[in-house]
Amino acid sequence: MKNKFLPFLILPVALLAHITLEAQISISVRTPRLPGTQKEKTAANASDDNRSSNERPGGESWFTAIGRFRQGYDPDRVVADDRAFFIGPYLDCYAKKHNIDRDKLGYANRRISNTDYDVKTQLKNELPKLAELEREFKRMFPSRPNTGKGFDENPAIWDDILTNREAYYQCVIADLPDASDCSRLSDIDKARVDIYKENMQKTLEQAKSFTPGRGWYVQDFNDGWNEYLRAAISPSERNVFEKKYGHLYACLSGLLEAIAQAAQKTLPLYKPVGYNIHNAAEERLLRSGVTDLAQAKVLGTGLMESNWLISKNEFGIPTARFKHGMIYAQYPKTNTDDGFCRIIYVNIVQDYSGGGTYGASRASFIKSEPAGCSAGK
Repeated sequence: MKNKFLPFLILPVALLAHITLEAQISISVRTPRLPGTQKEKTAANASDDNRSSNERPGGESWFTAIGRFRQGYDPDRVVADDRAFFIGPYLDCYAKKHNIDRDKLGYANRRISNTDYDVKTQLKNELPKLAELEREFKRMFPSRPNTGKGFDENPAIWDDILTNREAYYQCVIADLPDASDCSRLSDIDKARVDIYKENMQKTLEQAKSFTPGRGWYVQDFNDGWNEYLRAAISPSERNVFEKKYGHLYACLSGLLEAIAQAAQKTLPLYKPVGYNIHNAAEERLLRSGVTDLAQAKVLGTGLMESNWLISKNEFGIPTARFKHGMIYAQYPKTNTDDGFCRIIYVNIVQDYSGGGTYGASRASFIKSEPAGCSAGK
């Protein structure tokens, strides 16, 4: 009899236990969790809080927020320059400082070469701009957590570089060569210097070996003239040469001095040779080929040939006939600061008209080169 009622007694007890368990679960779900203590983020270890890593207060992603800062605003430009330009050179040093894989930081559109001679001054001049950006960045982002991401979505990278700009500047320039350091040239610059030095060495050897009567002083390397000789003997041309070659000038200046010393000994001996033909009408025409000749004292003129020389094209058809001409002149120091006279080469030319005929004679300027002045001039 007792066993018949046992299942009916067990069922209410089981139901009661189930209800009690549901109540416990419901109460457990509704109990609020206490906020955990936020862990400090490091450059090498991002936070586990995805929201903090990806968003700033207000729900905006750090990528979007920093993107707005990067664009900035310039009322004088339709599109403002990317401000990442100013921190790009320092990302390598940031990676070293925080012991991070450099590739994880991302790359701005500006990196510094360890053979860039001009970058020291350029970065130094940009330090006030970094100070300006620091003030704006901190005003725009009072909280600047380290998200552990690249510079385009990690405010801590910007904060560190902008705040500690002087230290980062010193880090970058420590690996850069001085302007006079020719031992740390790029491969391209090394090749360029080797070519320049080869031509300068030829110029030096030719200047040293010159003897009167040779008919030429040094060969041309630069579109009809020798800029190495000009830069060696002329202060104004030396300034032009220095500006043209920039940081490579220090690698070339020693040879310029050697050329200058050789020229002081042998260039005064260089005079016109072989222009012994004289034709009054053609010599007057020679003068018309030099635009500033009125400022000079003409020491002599002459032609190398009495008969015409014929120039032809690749098909053997005449294009012109000509005679080599020369004007020997001395310009005032206001025109030339090297102290030398000039041999000015001008040809008399008649263009081919067809049918065996030629046009009227004209003067064609060829080049001018320094030379010694005649005794007593």
